[in-house]
Amino acid sequence: MCKSDIMNKYFFLLLFIFASIANAEIPENASPSSYGKGWKCNHGYYKSGQQCIKVKPPENASINAYGSGWKCNHGYYKSGQQCIKVKPPKNASINAYGSGWKCNHGYYKSGQQCIKVKPPENASINAYGSGWKCNHGYYKSGQKCIKVKPPENAGINAYGSDWKCNYGYYKSGRQCVKVKPPKNASINAYGSGWKCNTGYKKVGNTCKKMTAKDIQKQKELQERILAEMMRRKAQGVSGDDCESEYKTNAEVCVEITGGGLDCSEDYSGNHYRDCDLTLSYEVQTDYSGGAYLDVEVECTVEIEYKGRNTYSTQSDSSYDDESYSLYAQGSESDTMYFNFSFSSYQEITSAKISSAECEIESVDLY
Repeated sequence: MCKSDIMNKYFFLLLFIFASIANAEIPENASPSSYGKGWKCNHGYYKSGQQCIKVKPPENASINAYGSGWKCNHGYYKSGQQCIKVKPPKNASINAYGSGWKCNHGYYKSGQQCIKVKPPENASINAYGSGWKCNHGYYKSGQKCIKVKPPENAGINAYGSDWKCNYGYYKSGRQCVKVKPPKNASINAYGSGWKCNTGYKKVGNTCKKMTAKDIQKQKELQERILAEMMRRKAQGVSGDDCESEYKTNAEVCVEITGGGLDCSEDYSGNHYRDCDLTLSYEVQTDYSGGAYLDVEVECTVEIEYKGRNTYSTQSDSSYDDESYSLYAQGSESDTMYFNFSFSSYQEITSAKISSAECEIESVDLY
């Protein structure tokens, strides 16, 4: 036999093998795979070797979403190869998953039973229904609620569990002390401190008339802050951060709305001893339920500064956090205060805000 005849023989043999593979029978209760080769069992069957076996759900079960197994019906849970009926104890009902139980509102789980929540005096059932919270004007102390007793010139705060000084007073220990602005100053917007009037700058505990150079520097700072805010808005961030509450999917966002840097000169008047940085922001939510969201916000700021005795520009950062209670479609506007102090030997002559950022640290439904 010549070489060409042998090659032809092998060629036809390979064709026969490939044709046999291509025409191999798909087993009963199966269909061609959507990936282009092989086969898969039809819905309601599972693969066992080279055949498809019918899924046989036990009593109180049905074919699962994948079609190759079974799941227990709502109100039943899987135990081995059978489905056992969920039997909620007294004051309980089937949970959302259908395979267990949960205590009704006003009861809490203790082992395999539901115990009635018994709020102490001046308390009520919380939003979860499994515990209690003190009423407005009371704070929790162990297993009871104690009445908040604001000192003179104070009132109950927004959370209802503590007190805050009235406008024009600041907290000092357990009392509220009257804010006494120096000459050419007035009470600030928050009511707990003072600010120099327009055209004056803070120097120690006094307000000194600003020079033309001081006014120009302040204007440039405000322009830089505005430019930074516009740059972030153009990028679609605006210093914003948003988080969702996992149960309601309600979104909570924080947005920086402004900032300022007020540096106090040393008594010599030729360098700064410290700088007060203010960062204003707004927190808002699209929540529409009947409870409220407990939100924690954290803001971080950084400044750059240079002095006569520093070889290069240096930086320093600080952060603070605050909590808020937001009701349906609620919002809160607030300001954080930061202080940066400098040692006298540095003789700091210039300072500016280099970055500012606020984030939603946590969102909880109450």
